[in-house]
Amino acid sequence: MGTSRKDKLQGVVLSLPTFNDDKFNLQLHRQRRHIKWLLDQGLKEGNAVFMIAGGLGEGYFLDDDEWRAMADVLVETVEGKVPTCIGVFELSARRAAKKARYAADVGIDFLQFAPPRYMRPSEEDVFGHFKYVHDEADVGIMAYNTPWAMPGAGFEYGSSILERFMELENVVGIKWSSFDIKHYVNMLRLFADKFNFIDNGGVMSVGPRLGMKGFIDFQANLAPRLSLHKWDLWQQGKWDELDEMETRMRLDPFVKVVNPEEQNWVGVGEGPTSRLRLRALGMDAGPEFPAQAPLSQEYIDAYMRGIEASGTLEWVDWDQSIFDEVDRGAAAAG
Repeated sequence: MGTSRKDKLQGVVLSLPTFNDDKFNLQLHRQRRHIKWLLDQGLKEGNAVFMIAGGLGEGYFLDDDEWRAMADVLVETVEGKVPTCIGVFELSARRAAKKARYAADVGIDFLQFAPPRYMRPSEEDVFGHFKYVHDEADVGIMAYNTPWAMPGAGFEYGSSILERFMELENVVGIKWSSFDIKHYVNMLRLFADKFNFIDNGGVMSVGPRLGMKGFIDFQANLAPRLSLHKWDLWQQGKWDELDEMETRMRLDPFVKVVNPEEQNWVGVGEGPTSRLRLRALGMDAGPEFPAQAPLSQEYIDAYMRGIEASGTLEWVDWDQSIFDEVDRGAAAAG
């Protein structure tokens, strides 16, 4: 019996960057080379999912042709060795369905699918959006909980809509976070056996202890050994070791070394912060897409201090010179 769609959604759900030049042209040759490097580091079906055009990849700033090119390059490069996912962020259900059909046709396994955004949606708006796309395309769906992405309090998945999502067989996962730790825990207790919950910046080992199946990650773009080590701790149930590592590397450096007030930032997209995080670990993916407000120098300096104190750099295997050969090839062809 083959692996089920739900079983494929587990492990390190790696959000890939979008590589672009200073004129915001996509650098697909770099995209391919990076993906091949990741495969060589041992990321594969069972321990990883590769997600392109997600939040870190600034998928909501891509035009339709660029979005399709990203879907194509991911599927063509992984050659079925690792499950694939692509971000879909649309107000229009028809536009979202068009993208979903394209993703299904080229062989993408999952959509990271966000609720519609403009005015604050009702539950009927959100469920209708999901059902329309579900009925239009045969592709797995990881529903993205984004309570920060609306004016005011925003829309958050609760038990009512998650029960309704159970009617949609292609909705197999929930990308999960919450500002309310009680709600975060309660939804896991109620639905962890119904969906594959994927942790999006949760609290220590709370999520995996309660049945989460994986975690959203960006560090595997440069430090895959670190991300795979974390996944190994999840699988073995070594919660105390996981908590110690998270405290030492992710929490304390940005509390004890960096004043939390130095990391205040408000922006329309993740481009400025995500590209800073990559640069801090040695990867230049190009400038963020316009017109996202830049980070302050205070924020950048504070983040760099935190990274240096975290020990993450000791795990980095990426070297930017990996791009040299493909850059020369692209220059010769162009």
